[in-house]
Amino acid sequence: MKTKLQNILNMKIFFRIVDQNSDMIKYTLEKPGLLLIYNIYKNWLRFLNSKTSKSMTVFNKEKYFQEKNNLKLPAGFLDYKLPDYNRTILAYHLTKCTPVNDTKLNFKIVFPKQDFMQYFIQWQRYRKFWWSSITTTPSLFSVNDIKYLDELAKVDVIAQYPWGTQAVETLQIIPSGTMAKNSSCLTCAMSLEGTLLYILQDALTNQNKEEYLRLHRSLAPYKISFALNYGETNNKKLLYELAKLLHLRLKMKNISTWLSDWSLTSELQIKQNLQMGVTYTAILNEQTLENGIFQLLNSSTMLKEEVHISDFDEYATLIFKT
Repeated sequence: MKTKLQNILNMKIFFRIVDQNSDMIKYTLEKPGLLLIYNIYKNWLRFLNSKTSKSMTVFNKEKYFQEKNNLKLPAGFLDYKLPDYNRTILAYHLTKCTPVNDTKLNFKIVFPKQDFMQYFIQWQRYRKFWWSSITTTPSLFSVNDIKYLDELAKVDVIAQYPWGTQAVETLQIIPSGTMAKNSSCLTCAMSLEGTLLYILQDALTNQNKEEYLRLHRSLAPYKISFALNYGETNNKKLLYELAKLLHLRLKMKNISTWLSDWSLTSELQIKQNLQMGVTYTAILNEQTLENGIFQLLNSSTMLKEEVHISDFDEYATLIFKT
């Protein structure tokens, strides 16, 4: 496992290592890594909202919940504080295989005590489903056996990698204390920085022969990138400007795009996109300047289709809605 973690953190596209010894690696997140970790966080919030919006009130902080009198149960709250990842140096224990001072995303539900088993079983299914929904290997995740101790019950969502098992999230039933009478509390806790590494490990494991980093399309830092195939054309500047225009149009549709290093050959530009997990690459060439048609490469299938520049932003919006 230690070797696997070092392989992930040596992915220079996502991380920059600032210090390293036999026990610990200190690192910062490059822009693709920042986008990926924020996509994980936003996906987590959206999922929780989808499961609670019609059934309970959810508060941002525990103190708001505690200040309410006679609050209708069930009710929940979110308990977390995101660091400024642009300025934060992260660290990982290689010997313990755990993040140092990691960001815990905690979601808690307080419910009538007699509904203990209903909520515990239901949220085990919910959280396992969420993990399966953000990976390209849904079968990777399962739930281990429940452990009971007095008024406590605990279970883990686990990832079953070829080389071993990793607990990725812990669900516990604990006494609710003074929050509400005759109630219990369910907590769902996961490490955001750890989740980033688990997702990248799955992506690396499923990397294909073209070196495509298989990230789920909902998490990929960039949905679309551009590769410029100059050929013998003298119109490089026009291709640059066309790619920038398409980039701007996609940005206005809230579709994240990446502008490659256009000093490289088109083959190396495409390879760079694949290694970053970009979902689609638009390949522009001299004919695109003449007839407006370009090839759109699907990184997952490595198949190309022809698209016209006038339809591209609407087509891309349709792709990422499905």
